[in-house]
Amino acid sequence: MKKYFCLFLLIFLPTLLVAGERGFASMEEENTCSPVKNGKICYSDDVSLRTISKGRLFAIINAWAHDNYGTDFVYSNVSANKNKGSILISSKVELWLSERESTMMKFRVRIQCYDNRYTIEITDISYQYDPTNARKVKSYPAESVILKEGQGNRVDIIKNPLLFCEATYYFADKLMGQIYNEVK
Repeated sequence: MKKYFCLFLLIFLPTLLVAGERGFASMEEENTCSPVKNGKICYSDDVSLRTISKGRLFAIINAWAHDNYGTDFVYSNVSANKNKGSILISSKVELWLSERESTMMKFRVRIQCYDNRYTIEITDISYQYDPTNARKVKSYPAESVILKEGQGNRVDIIKNPLLFCEATYYFADKLMGQIYNEVK
């Protein structure tokens, strides 16, 4: 019995420690795929790290931002202020909703670096969507589509807003995970 208990602690304890370092703060509080901050959909996180300076953290995240979003000037833009430790990414990506349906999603990522931690916000999200492929693409703010896990959908042509909500959540989680993996 002691062996199983020790094995359980060895497996479970590191999981708890890692989970405490990274995770959507706003999503944990609201338990939703559409967290809201100041009336806007906003995925955010405050990540604590051990012994890393603001300058080093900024250099790592800035390099990641330029590698991932700084090469396609048509769809993306990266702005950085080394003295303030801030990075702003504006981009557009194709978001797959199902096997046959996709949308273009525009968003902004704001990253602020500090000694031993950084904050990140993914906000100003909008979808460019045309389900009929008639080249009549319209832009819809995320607040009109995925608010309250899609129950607040005010766009008639979007029949399944939960797909948008879940796809946006998984995109945000992946993006935040990529940054975390770069700096850990």
